[in-house]
Amino acid sequence: MNRKIKANAPDSRTVDIDDAYALEFWAREFNVSQDKVKAAVIAAGTAAPDVKRQLKK
Repeated sequence: MNRKIKANAPDSRTVDIDDAYALEFWAREFNVSQDKVKAAVIAAGTAAPDVKRQLKK
C-alpha cells in the first residue's frame, strides 16, 4: 500500500515574518497590514492564536 505524503507542508499554526508569502498570507488572513503582523509577532511570538489576540488589542 502506497501512501501519499505531502512534503514540507507549511505549519498553519505559526506566523513566519521572514517568509514574504507567509507574511502576505497572514496579513490578508487577519485583515491588517504586513507591518501590523510583524509588530504583533514581535510582541506576542509566532503562534497564530497569540498573534491574532495581540492584533485585537
